Amino acid sequence: MSGSSKKRATASNWRDAGLRHDLHDAKRRLILSQAARMFADDGFHQTTIEKVAAALNVTKPTIYYYIDSKEDILYQILQLALDELDAALAAIDKPDAVAIDRLEVFFQIYCEIILSDFGVCMALVTDRSLNAEYRKKLRGLKKEFELRVRSIIADGLRDGSIHVGNPRLFSNAIFGAYNWMPQWFSKAGSMSAEEAGREIFKLFRKAATST
Repeated sequence: MSGSSKKRATASNWRDAGLRHDLHDAKRRLILSQAARMFADDGFHQTTIEKVAAALNVTKPTIYYYIDSKEDILYQILQLALDELDAALAAIDKPDAVAIDRLEVFFQIYCEIILSDFGVCMALVTDRSLNAEYRKKLRGLKKEFELRVRSIIADGLRDGSIHVGNPRLFSNAIFGAYNWMPQWFSKAGSMSAEEAGREIFKLFRKAATST
């Protein structure tokens, strides 16, 4: 598909969003989706508001109606990725399940999110591109999910389903493995995202359950 065709398709989505929903959030999400792809493919600093507007076939002032700055776009992208992960986890939360199984469910969902447009952007674009205030807010959000995983690991140490000597190191290692997926995973490969995610977890399950 040519670049102009891509722009026409995106612009159509923009118009349709207004017709279907007439909602501020529908068009804001289109901006975030487009920007997320461009940040991941071209880099945060190389992507300008003008380029995002051109890709959507709208004017620069239109973009600024929905966002405050390029930094605000990046922060909203990363916040939305984490919000979607939180919502998905809340919908299937089973606190009575064995901890190692709960950990697997967490990373099944995390794998799906990290390979979405928003998740790829979250993984590939460093939060150092944000100013100190936004960076502090974002790192606070990320910390919540790290603490959730550490809590599951702690439950596993109590129920006997997890055996790790250094829970923090184990948590950092498993997040690192999944956060690296956008660097190498290809939809054109022989393995689906779900299969790749399961294979990664098998390695960590084996490490966590060996005595």
